[in-house]
Amino acid sequence: MKIAHLHSFLLIFFILSCEDHRDEQHLWDSTTPAEQSIDQQILDSAFIVAENTGFIDGLVVIRNGFLVAEDYYNGYRRTKPHIIASVSKSVLSAIAGIALYRGEIDSLEKKVLDYFPEYIYSGMDTRKYQITIRHLLTMRMGIRDESEDNYGVYWGLYSSPNWIKATIESPLAFNPGEKMRYNTFQTHLLSGIITKATQKSTLKYGKEFLFDPMGIDVDEWKQDPQGIYFGGNEMYFTPQEVALFGYLYLNHGILNGRQIVPSAWVDSSLFPSTNNTHPNEWGAFKNYNYAHLWWLGQINGKDMFMGYGYGGQFLVVFPELDLIIVSTANYFVDPEVSTIQEWAIFDIISKYILPSITDG
Repeated sequence: MKIAHLHSFLLIFFILSCEDHRDEQHLWDSTTPAEQSIDQQILDSAFIVAENTGFIDGLVVIRNGFLVAEDYYNGYRRTKPHIIASVSKSVLSAIAGIALYRGEIDSLEKKVLDYFPEYIYSGMDTRKYQITIRHLLTMRMGIRDESEDNYGVYWGLYSSPNWIKATIESPLAFNPGEKMRYNTFQTHLLSGIITKATQKSTLKYGKEFLFDPMGIDVDEWKQDPQGIYFGGNEMYFTPQEVALFGYLYLNHGILNGRQIVPSAWVDSSLFPSTNNTHPNEWGAFKNYNYAHLWWLGQINGKDMFMGYGYGGQFLVVFPELDLIIVSTANYFVDPEVSTIQEWAIFDIISKYILPSITDG
């Protein structure tokens, strides 16, 4: 019996070891930081500071297409998926772009209510007929910012028996297209549109045309009461998989010689959706703007595009430096704590990771 238990233990150990090895080899080849013109000592400081925060769960650095450093904390490891919060929106943008260029979605100017005629009601604000898919991608539907609504709690969106219906019925604070106001339930409408336009769930469609071609998996993804996958939040990936998504966009939608996301969509979705760069600073993140479910801006004067998730779930790409940084962190915190965590991660990038680049 003891020998049998030992054999079972060794088998499980072998499977887990193969899983780690498979994931590492499948996604990234590793090199030393020095081989990618990175100062090892300065980069090491980034990981020391990350561990000492107590709230960072993972940190991954990719340079020139190679994994140069990674570490995981608080019980996480390379192969353990993590919630990526609103980085999910950037992933959803890619799925929407694929549907657009494949023809399942006719145009970004298509009206949202064309997909949801069942939710048109008597006395509806006529401005809602003008809401387009582009408005959802740029957060310009016209409803209030989710920070004013406590993430749908005040209006009951998150607890509603029908998130799509409740979002459409939400009062407009502005004319559609007039102002950018960040609200995740706008992107949930986008997930509903993808579901209707493709006649497949957003997960199934994404798996067929994005995730499987990339060789990655969505390990978990919340659904609304109607079974529509939550457009814009609560996807789970490993940090290395998130980094691969950044690498896909860094290389204009091409991975392993295959065009997965149309290059024209990558370019257009990373173009500012407003004419104004905001001079405000979010810690070290400066001169920011919003694109199509991506954030644009600078850290240390270096241009970057970013998937920005609550609590410090970040996918940060510096095209000029061929540098990708992924962080995961404690998600279940109050908004004030979330901001502190996010800014602390920006500081790690600003004070350690970017200064470690010796040829930039």
